[in-house]
Amino acid sequence: MATMSFGEYLSVLVRRQGRTMATFASEAGVSPSTMSRIRTGKRSPTAQQLERWSALLKLDPEARATLDELALLERTPPEVRRRLEQVENAATTEQDKREALARDYGRYRHEQRYHDGWWLCYSHSFLDDGRIQRSLLRVAGGEAWMQVRESGRLHYSYHGAVEVLGDKIFMRLSEDRGAVEHVQITCDSLFDYREPSFQYGLVCGISGKDPRHPVSYPAAARILLIHVGNEHDLPADAPVIGKLETMLGSFPEAAVRPFWPAFLGSDAYLRQCLRLTTEPLDGAIARLIDNRGKAGQQVLRAVFV
Repeated sequence: MATMSFGEYLSVLVRRQGRTMATFASEAGVSPSTMSRIRTGKRSPTAQQLERWSALLKLDPEARATLDELALLERTPPEVRRRLEQVENAATTEQDKREALARDYGRYRHEQRYHDGWWLCYSHSFLDDGRIQRSLLRVAGGEAWMQVRESGRLHYSYHGAVEVLGDKIFMRLSEDRGAVEHVQITCDSLFDYREPSFQYGLVCGISGKDPRHPVSYPAAARILLIHVGNEHDLPADAPVIGKLETMLGSFPEAAVRPFWPAFLGSDAYLRQCLRLTTEPLDGAIARLIDNRGKAGQQVLRAVFV
């Protein structure tokens, strides 16, 4: 509900243009006493008056819409207005409770270090060449490190901050070679299991350059993170981590499969989390990171279906 009455909002609009209410009443073709009654809520403006006043004040569509809404509210019986205000206050209270719960849950997840460990990341290359980027992310407390390799050799790396809000995790990573590029990753945990499995969301940044792609541009893509293990079980010098590093890079889809390497063990838990019955895990992952929108979609969203 608006904090201003119709009369108060009209006065703001008039005085913002350096006019007095008496001058505006004369220009609007109403007597000062009639304008006073409208301002104090003792009389409602007609649709014709609203049309004329909006034109006189040269209101933009947003201001005109607000003026119309307040005029409609002014004609609403007091008892109905009180009830609407009670409903809105109750909704605001519930929203505050939900936001507090999300903050508390995020703080709990952060304190439990639920997101810590190694994550195998898949997204389509920002170069829009049809290739899939496989990279490796490490999360520890409020920090994250990501390495991007080609043929096993470190191509570039990122590090930065991690924040958690409820089931959402936000990462802002800067490139290590002088922070010349930043990447923002926003993900949803998707599955409220005791152990982490997937993070699914969007990665935003700037496309790189090479001889075939001389111009860089802002880009966004769906990204899927698969939990590999925690650092207690898999320290940085563990053979499994070394083996994963040799597999990082940008590949055609056929070459990047399987998305879950066999040496990491069974994929049964991942299939359970994705509620897969007959669909292969590789097919589900490829589908989730596909950036092609459906008919009618105007925004790239990462929504699990």
